[in-house]
Amino acid sequence: MSDFIFSTGNIERNKTIKEIQSIYREDLPFVKEYRGEWGTLGVSKNLYNGFEPYENTQYITVVIGGPILMFRDNCFLNNEGSFEGTKATFQRWKDGEMNWDEDLNGPFTILIINKETKEVTCITDLMSFIPVYSFINSKEVLLATHVDVVARITKQNKKIDKVSLADFILNGVVTFPYTRYTHIFQVEPASVHTIESETTKLKSSNYWLPIEEKKYKSINEASNMVRKSLQLFIKKVTTETTNIAQFISGGEDSRMLSGLLKDFPRDAYIFLDGMNREGLIAKKVANIYGGNLKLSTRHKMHYLNILPSCSDLVGSGSQYHHAHTYGFHNTCNLNSYTAVLGGLFSDALLKGARIKKVKGSKRFPFLPDIKKTGFSKNTMSESTFFRSDVLSELTIRQQAHLKYIKTIRKESAEEWFELWPSSMNHNIPNIHANRRLFRSYEPFMSAEIVKISAAIPQKWKLNRRLFHQTAKPYLRPSKWLFHGDGWLPYFPWFVNSIVQFITWSYRHVAKRIGLIKGNQGPWAEWKKMIHSTEWEETIEIRQNIDKLPLNTSNNKLLLESVHNNKLTTHQYVNLTQSLYELNKESK
Repeated sequence: MSDFIFSTGNIERNKTIKEIQSIYREDLPFVKEYRGEWGTLGVSKNLYNGFEPYENTQYITVVIGGPILMFRDNCFLNNEGSFEGTKATFQRWKDGEMNWDEDLNGPFTILIINKETKEVTCITDLMSFIPVYSFINSKEVLLATHVDVVARITKQNKKIDKVSLADFILNGVVTFPYTRYTHIFQVEPASVHTIESETTKLKSSNYWLPIEEKKYKSINEASNMVRKSLQLFIKKVTTETTNIAQFISGGEDSRMLSGLLKDFPRDAYIFLDGMNREGLIAKKVANIYGGNLKLSTRHKMHYLNILPSCSDLVGSGSQYHHAHTYGFHNTCNLNSYTAVLGGLFSDALLKGARIKKVKGSKRFPFLPDIKKTGFSKNTMSESTFFRSDVLSELTIRQQAHLKYIKTIRKESAEEWFELWPSSMNHNIPNIHANRRLFRSYEPFMSAEIVKISAAIPQKWKLNRRLFHQTAKPYLRPSKWLFHGDGWLPYFPWFVNSIVQFITWSYRHVAKRIGLIKGNQGPWAEWKKMIHSTEWEETIEIRQNIDKLPLNTSNNKLLLESVHNNKLTTHQYVNLTQSLYELNKESK
């Protein structure tokens, strides 16, 4: 759970408690409220053991998330109700010894309040995996970890930024630093933000930047460093924990994670529509690497059913449907584990998932990755769905962000446009949900992996060259076990081009003649879902249509837009989520 609201002003009593609890539809967290001449603070109970708020006579320190401490042991991970990790973080900062990019590993946000001087310090992690939002006027500075909470506290919830609304529907993100609200902005990643006494200004300074550099002499050197970093992260977590679980799939990321965890007893979870090819492969992976497979199946309309709860949980501007664990966090009792490990962001940081590639590689996955030259955000956003003036402003915002990224990443600006900060990556709401529901740990999001990703050439990421060299020792036990997409992770891309061409061709033919039926993959059948009667009856499309900057106000035309391919499947899902949020705010 773990969120905070801080204001230099006076928020009415119990308001922070009510607003933080409003994020949840059930299992409302305990929220503690602090008040003083310095302002108002509300913070919910941290699921990660050892990171409860720490207060002494002069300071209040809050840690959001559960970072691994690299400067000492993490023995407190089993101690429920403890603030040992928070106190250790505060003391290292107070002694002037803290290196934020080295001493804390994984997603975090730190808030330190000096009750005597009224100075406030907020520190964001390397990529703002846990984002912080600000509202500043002549009377107060307000910071919080949930954008809709900021909007409601400051009464900005009806001041909708239509450009950001269009941005989210089209792209699944809101271009940094904007949010869905006109006067609320996201603060910078990897920065120390300071509010000095008696001021309403937020001063920010970066402690790290993903400056493009060629730090490693060879791909072998880089892969060894990735492997050591992952091993250290896993060791730091597993040495101090009593029971762990992992997410497993038919892919290679979870297979490598299984290899890293093979010496530890653990449950391995997978969520599917039903036992299928993906599940059967995951079962074999679990058997090979010593995991106890636990399959949970979802209702065919699961992602429609969870829309209200998950949209509230992750906040507007974040795609709710990445909260894949929602519901299962209770039925599978995920919060009973000291640590639940996953493989998120391996694709983004190590395999160049955000590098723009020549057309065809998505449609024909057996083709090699080739970087697309000449790609740029300097072309106007296009859509027949939204007004041209809104699209023009959106283009200006995207160009401004790209221009900034180019000052630090000359050769790979288009890739890091979708990585820096992490809110520019549409998959990140997975973390926003998981960290609020159970003790989630993602080794591929560790600080060292982020820095390695920033320091290697893009050609090492393409065709999984770096990942393959790193993962090969862990993939050897499952050498001849196919990936869910029909290739062999142990082997390099040029071997798999042939292998995947054969399996891809067979599967396409087999589907056409009826040999393969049903959903064989890990995710829901989105096209069937959004074209279902349930979806169209549920969508809040007849209300608040006037708040969307559309080319049409005709509800029938709006509904037909998805069928006429004016919106992609996930753009239609984003539209549904946006209309739900607008309808909620209008009540």
